[in-house]
Amino acid sequence: MLMGACGAEDESTAADDDGSLDSGGEQPSAAEDEAEAEAEIEDSTTGVTDSVIKIGIHAPETIGGIDIGDILGLGDLTQLYWDTVNEQGGIHGRTVEVTLADDGYDANAAQQACRDLIADDLFFTSGTSGADQIVTCANLATEAQMPYMSLGVAEAGLVDKPGYRAMTMTYDAMSELMAEYVLSEMVEDPQAPVAMVRYNSPSSEGAQSAFTDTMEELGGNVVAADAVDKQGNANELTAECVKLSNLGVEVVFMILVPTVSTQLARLCAEQGFTPRYVTVSNTLSCATEPPIGVPELSGCQSFSAVRVDTTGNPLAGEAEQAWAARFPDREPPDDLVTFWALFDIYREALDQAGPELSRVKFLETLDSMQYDNGLANPIDFDGDKIGADSTVVIEALGEAPWERELVSEWTSSFG
Repeated sequence: MLMGACGAEDESTAADDDGSLDSGGEQPSAAEDEAEAEAEIEDSTTGVTDSVIKIGIHAPETIGGIDIGDILGLGDLTQLYWDTVNEQGGIHGRTVEVTLADDGYDANAAQQACRDLIADDLFFTSGTSGADQIVTCANLATEAQMPYMSLGVAEAGLVDKPGYRAMTMTYDAMSELMAEYVLSEMVEDPQAPVAMVRYNSPSSEGAQSAFTDTMEELGGNVVAADAVDKQGNANELTAECVKLSNLGVEVVFMILVPTVSTQLARLCAEQGFTPRYVTVSNTLSCATEPPIGVPELSGCQSFSAVRVDTTGNPLAGEAEQAWAARFPDREPPDDLVTFWALFDIYREALDQAGPELSRVKFLETLDSMQYDNGLANPIDFDGDKIGADSTVVIEALGEAPWERELVSEWTSSFG
């Protein structure tokens, strides 16, 4: 799915302030627990009636004024999922009414989209893709005492917000884990030159710090950690390829929007530079499938918060059948199963919260819920605001089915 992207100065010495992870360390005291509880949002039944639960989802339906709704399909699959829930009886007799807002894959557009959602008196709001958009909307929603959930992206400006919850590992946590993976699975010599290339935004700085700090702790060798323009610039990316090639880089860790990662891989190949690429989940940076992907990324390895092998999974089957029935002449979007699995977690929390539904009860239910739908990473907040600490690993292929699982068991460490 779409994500953030990147300016091209070397930022290897980024401050550590944004790189601290939200998990680990000493357990909070009772006083700290009480302070956190007091900091959570005010209780409310806003968005809930005897017959309806109103929720909001923002997604990129346009980019730069160009309609991409049919290409990404995020709006259509969102509406389809909740229609399917309603056809199956809804949530304790209530139907779910979803309001979709176009965030334009842009922080400024997302600000207006989320203000519109907040003004609609919804029960909760969720982001779909784009770290900058998610940070923008999460801040607005939680300031308005509205729960806000998303896939895991940045930590800075999110995990400290009362009412915010991430359903997958964050970029920061995955970047720390990526250092372990690179050293244990990608290189033979721990001193092999490794580089990181990320989108140029404060929302990716924590990921860079997490990766470079962990690599240093483990004896790795990060020779470059650079940020490049979010929309992609051919001259800048070509210069980046030349730089990394001259440094002898063997592995490139990317956190980039797919239109930039694919451009980077192609331009590097044109320079005769073909390193091994790795990336985090919640992005299509390893895309090889047309029209987005390129063959130069074949072999790219990625963490994933959702299973690729969905054979026999009833939830995946439901998603595919529902899409085929609603849109018989359209191929399902790449993220159909990803967001079907994500929304299923929301549905489960709404169901477990019971008929006496309120915002605080919903968050408390989510926090205490241990849930595995067989598609998304198992959910267990365990006192944190991040609902997962494990991933699978997938590899991009140069032909259909376009990707395969390398590590099929959910794991939170490599050694």
